[in-house]
Amino acid sequence: MRDDHHNFYSDDGSREAIVFKTSDEDGWFVDLLEDDVVVETRKMETDGVLHSEQYAEDCAENWVMYIF
Repeated sequence: MRDDHHNFYSDDGSREAIVFKTSDEDGWFVDLLEDDVVVETRKMETDGVLHSEQYAEDCAENWVMYIF
């Protein structure tokens, strides 16, 4: 089950990021969209360590600000 928490949008409206969680065990994810198409879904995890909601929000913000 998916539980959306936050949406981020670029100033020009072409990029969106959706921060969501599927369960406590799975952790946080971010859907990265461009022109309403999902480009990638990133799991907020490194080497088996789950990252925080804030980490996911930072990822989303970086996407919509064209940092990556």
